[in-house]
Amino acid sequence: MNLKPYIESGILELYALNSLANDERRGVERMLATYPELKHELDAIEFALENYAKATSVKPPDYLKERIVESLFPLINRFADYKNWLPLIKGFDEVSLAEDGRYLKILRHDERVTQILIVSTTDIEEETHEDEYESFLILEGECRCTIGDKLTLMAPGDYMEIPLHEPHDVELVSERVIAILQRVKV
Repeated sequence: MNLKPYIESGILELYALNSLANDERRGVERMLATYPELKHELDAIEFALENYAKATSVKPPDYLKERIVESLFPLINRFADYKNWLPLIKGFDEVSLAEDGRYLKILRHDERVTQILIVSTTDIEEETHEDEYESFLILEGECRCTIGDKLTLMAPGDYMEIPLHEPHDVELVSERVIAILQRVKV
């Protein structure tokens, strides 16, 4: 069979670009199965399209990645709605905890901000921060947060900001707590 008219029709290019209707796509797949030389032609087309895409690609500006991350993971504050963060914890019933009874997933990390999704079944030891503001937003579970001499019971939706130079710890009240932990450099 003379395949030149079929090749010159442009249908293989449309197939490579996934621009055919389902019935046309199935027709091309039947032709590819019947005529192996068409597969070589399709490979050459895909190679040429890939090279063209690379040659004409435009590198996005460096700041764009930061803006995308900021839009996906905005800074938490006392006005943050914990329900906006709940989709992150779907499927966390089966999460594998480390030996310390915790699971950490870094959501955002740059020279200024770090945000971590934390699942903990153990208390968080006392610590003090000298050069970064720490805050957290409870997504699931209950805990007691002690900052200096002040004790606060926290539940889903509660936000806590830790002042600099203040010792603080977290004691779990429920079996586990899931929270967004945020640290912002001074």
